[in-house]
Amino acid sequence: MKKKLIAALVGNPNVGKTAIMNMLAGTKAKVGNWPGVTVERKEGKYSFRGFEITLIDLPGIYSLTSYTIEERVTRNFLLNEQYDAVVNVIDATLLGRNLYLTLELLEMGVKPILALNKIDDIKKFSINFDKLSAIFNLPVISVSAYRNTGFSELSEKIIEVGLNGINGEVFRPTYSDLLEAAISEISMIINEDEQFKKNIRWFAIKLLEGDPEITEMAKQSKVSETLSKALSRIKTEFYERKGEELSSAIPKERFLMASRIARIVIETDYSFEEKEDFRDKVDRIITTPVTGIPIFFAIMAAVFKLTFTFSSPFVKLIGHIFGETLPTMVQSLPLPETLESLINNGVLAGVGSVLSFLPILFVLYILLSILEDTGYMARAAALWDNFMRHFGLSGSSVIPLILGFGCNVPAIYATRAMRSPVHKLITMMIIPWMSCSARLAVYSVFIAAFFQNNRTLIVLSLYTIGIVMGLIFAKIVSLFLVDEGEGEFFIELPSYKFPSLKVVFNQTIIEVKDFLSKAGTIILLASLIIWALASFPAGVRYAGEHSIAGMAGKWLLPLFKPLGINDWKPVVALLFGAVAKEIVVGTMGTLYGNAEMLPTILKTTFTPASAFAYIVFVLLYIPCIATISAIYQESGSKKWVTFIAVVELAVAWITAFAFYHGIKLFAG
Repeated sequence: MKKKLIAALVGNPNVGKTAIMNMLAGTKAKVGNWPGVTVERKEGKYSFRGFEITLIDLPGIYSLTSYTIEERVTRNFLLNEQYDAVVNVIDATLLGRNLYLTLELLEMGVKPILALNKIDDIKKFSINFDKLSAIFNLPVISVSAYRNTGFSELSEKIIEVGLNGINGEVFRPTYSDLLEAAISEISMIINEDEQFKKNIRWFAIKLLEGDPEITEMAKQSKVSETLSKALSRIKTEFYERKGEELSSAIPKERFLMASRIARIVIETDYSFEEKEDFRDKVDRIITTPVTGIPIFFAIMAAVFKLTFTFSSPFVKLIGHIFGETLPTMVQSLPLPETLESLINNGVLAGVGSVLSFLPILFVLYILLSILEDTGYMARAAALWDNFMRHFGLSGSSVIPLILGFGCNVPAIYATRAMRSPVHKLITMMIIPWMSCSARLAVYSVFIAAFFQNNRTLIVLSLYTIGIVMGLIFAKIVSLFLVDEGEGEFFIELPSYKFPSLKVVFNQTIIEVKDFLSKAGTIILLASLIIWALASFPAGVRYAGEHSIAGMAGKWLLPLFKPLGINDWKPVVALLFGAVAKEIVVGTMGTLYGNAEMLPTILKTTFTPASAFAYIVFVLLYIPCIATISAIYQESGSKKWVTFIAVVELAVAWITAFAFYHGIKLFAG
């Protein structure tokens, strides 16, 4: 029986925690959400020296003050959960900034193993590991996810610390006399309440910093009145003597402390005013709007091109197997008609729909992981941040939105990299309005019927409508959703490096498995429901006017007559479009009885105005089931999924109505 240990990985964003976990746990890692919140939870297991070690990759944070969901998740885990060791992953190229979090861990009473990553990226100075270990009295290990070094030593240390702890007194951060006096006074007051006795000094510091969660906790304390008066007096006296807020003085001194320790262990003189190096020159080009934006679009165009070029043969193969080969085999079997329809139109259609996304997701995740590992993604977010802020978004929203033009599903999953929960939620809301490639099948049929002479203008106008509606909606929603911890945009620009193919591949496998296990089941279930609606009552023509779907189309038709639609068949096609947008065309071909002549048939059903209104509705109404599933998976909330579906249906109808009557008025 293996002995089991749990180790938590803690560190700033982009320090390489996930890469380290993937190198150790490989494809055994799993992804989910922390209970009650949408922040991603990553966990992996691996065996070493007869031990089963579980790694918990805690959300990347800069501080242990509870302003953001990520900070609250990490802090609550460290305070309340069971674990045997904590590994503080540190970006060695940004030692001073990263040691700020190390000092906060020590204040909390956590004694971490210090894992210095990205040592290979240091060019202008060296770090004395022995000095760093002696100052903190903590183990210090050098690791490299890129070169796959240091992981045996790290695993050995996790086992050692997990079994025996860290012996001796560790470094205790101390502040100026005035702050220490304030900490002592508050400590004496809260010592009267049992809930603070687990770590009195840490609670006192957080109260002086004005930590929202600890402050609220103190209000329920039996010493709340005494504590409130003391805090008010101390803050006033401190401001009168120092001319600055107490809440900002503690972080300031902690940062200076971290910087001072970094200077002690950095052994070569390093000046930020040295001659501009390669990274500086490249950054000056790709983060400046004039040159950076064209480069960004060129890179994203290459990502799109490579994604669909490499995945297309596999998508076609899956489509052929599940759309032709297997259905033909099923038809050759002596099966009842209903069972045959269930297998072909329900099970195989659902499974094929799920599997058709895998090649796209696989290639896209590999390309995005490469961009992330090289250091470009952080720079792309910084490039776009100022523009996106005008619409209640951030720079990190740009890449998911652009990916949405290829396929909304991977675009939703790409929001996982976003730090702000509010920006992530708003971005997910508007991604479905980025016109995915599947909608082009619908546009092309209507363009062939009505807009042959203005093909480019029509397609361009549809893409523009989606973008404009998305940005307007994002701005409106941002006025009501407030992100408490989101201040000025801050992101580290990591050093450039060649990506580790093993890390990239492992991360891709984990993400694809996650899609299959969660989104895949929902898509299959929804496909079976659609089949049932099209097949019953028993004996009706599949998706015919007497089926439940056909009757629903007739029932809903009055809602679409104001858009110029007077036939129930296009309405039923919209219902089936919930599975996948390209099915809209196939459904109309089936219902009208001649898919090849569909553009000609549509001329008898639509006018140019109603045709344009219809494709605008297709652009803006609810996304496909796979996208809805992804939104639910990433938001963890049925409430938000329902809200998005209702709002997008309403916006689609209003916008289509406006264009229909506007075109009629203009043309008439």
